[in-house]
Amino acid sequence: MSNISEINESENAIRAARERFNEAIANHDAQAIGTLLAPEYHIVTGRSDQFHGADEEALRWADVFRKDPSVIYRRIPREIRVNENWGLAEELGNWSGSYSMENDIVNASGVYSAKWQRAENGEWLIQVEVFTTLECNGCVKPDPIK
Repeated sequence: MSNISEINESENAIRAARERFNEAIANHDAQAIGTLLAPEYHIVTGRSDQFHGADEEALRWADVFRKDPSVIYRRIPREIRVNENWGLAEELGNWSGSYSMENDIVNASGVYSAKWQRAENGEWLIQVEVFTTLECNGCVKPDPIK
């Protein structure tokens, strides 16, 4: 059984990694984003687009930053639950962001869930992220599922 200090240490490490992710977005550093993702990373975006692979995700962010220098997102964890014995964790939080679309600024926000897993070197990496948009002004909504 894990002790509380191990769980708190892991939670703090995950919070620190999330803050590095936020800083990487703010600094438009796609390479730094890639270092926080498991190789088989998977994301479902707030618009329900899906992408797979850490390398592909870093390239996607680089493309976003190149096309829209105004883009910014921030993820704020509300809760992190850790299974220390298995090296797994769940992060639940709120996100917000803004970007340019056809010369207008779009503001969006919502909730997210992330699954983290500890790597062999002890670092926590994000395996999966699922974002749900709850508010958006100026967004193009996703097409319904067919």
